[in-house]
Amino acid sequence: MPMTKLENLINPEVMGTMVSAEMADKLKFAPLCMVDNTLEGRAGDTVTLPKYAYIGDATDVEEGGAIPISSLSSTSVSVSVKKAAKGIELTDEAVLSGYGDPIGEGARQLGYAIANKVDNDVLTSLDTVPANMTVGDGTEELSADFVADALMKFGEEVDGDKVLLIAPEQLAALRKSEDWLKATDMGVEMLMKGTVGCIHGCQVVVSNKIPASGGKYTNYIVQPGALAIYLKRDIQIEKQRDIVHDTTTITANKHYATHLANESKAIKLVAKQPAAVTA
Repeated sequence: MPMTKLENLINPEVMGTMVSAEMADKLKFAPLCMVDNTLEGRAGDTVTLPKYAYIGDATDVEEGGAIPISSLSSTSVSVSVKKAAKGIELTDEAVLSGYGDPIGEGARQLGYAIANKVDNDVLTSLDTVPANMTVGDGTEELSADFVADALMKFGEEVDGDKVLLIAPEQLAALRKSEDWLKATDMGVEMLMKGTVGCIHGCQVVVSNKIPASGGKYTNYIVQPGALAIYLKRDIQIEKQRDIVHDTTTITANKHYATHLANESKAIKLVAKQPAAVTA
């Protein structure tokens, strides 16, 4: 009878597929991002990305008149590729006991850990929203009127899909507004998991990743395509045996970069932290 060996039970290729699937499922902010795979297989740890300036609206031209010519100008921004990594250690007893699914649970948690790191970096990229797309100074609490005023930053692009990211503590004020729509009454497809409702056309998503700092919250209204995730290398799984302690260490890593690709598609709102509710 063949012996069950750990090298057969813990297959990095199979586990890599499992971790990748878990990570993709747990990436909360992915629907707001353009995902670009063109960096895979290319050398270098820094990505140089272009930002093009608008050439201006077209104008009327008389018959035989000269067509105005504008130069297509651009600036560039360098984004560093980073590595997110996490590891677990499994004892032989845990793997061979048949109790539960330690390998599957390990894959689930590794995928979740890396997804959380990528989401954190997406939020860090949102923090680079420029001053001309920022509203509020932290003296006013988030409200329906605050959101309505902030949306004017989108100009004529105000219509269309967009998500408002808020902290749990800020939800009550929006729900009390006459303009609040419950998620079940929205009548449109939800862009992100965790959407709890809609205010002035913004799908509201509550996230613990929006923390208070100095009595202020930094919120964001984001249109799809504002952000980008550049994938340098997909999930890689490696394992190593410790023959002294009969354990197997499994590590997962992913190389990527996040970037605010279109500054005109994101608004930063700086709001006052709501006063504590007392019983």
